Amino acid sequence: MNKKDIQAFRNLLLGFRRRLAASVSDMQRDAFGEKGEPPSELSDVPLEHLADRGTDSFTRDLMIGMIENKEAELVDIDRALEKIDEGTYGKCENCEADIPRKRLKALPFARLCIGCKQREEENSGMR
Repeated sequence: MNKKDIQAFRNLLLGFRRRLAASVSDMQRDAFGEKGEPPSELSDVPLEHLADRGTDSFTRDLMIGMIENKEAELVDIDRALEKIDEGTYGKCENCEADIPRKRLKALPFARLCIGCKQREEENSGMR
């Protein structure tokens, strides 16, 4: 990969990171409120509102799962940016083969080539 391609991927990753970090921040604010804490206990909630609180709790738990997934993507993006600095970007972490440019364009923080990713998914029972 030439320097121009590397710079284009760096810019792409930085853009993804900026948007993803803003999204995580917004989701955290929605899930936890302005103070960063979940709403208070249910003991002061009238009985007719418990179902609404249950729905709110379910929604918050769902958002927390989404936040965790997005935070994991941020870690992958940061790792890809480190690899650019190290000169190892675009290499599979398992077999060290080049990750196809088409895959990197679709998922610029890909850690594995398609073959190694498929084997990883098969071994973890994801397929």
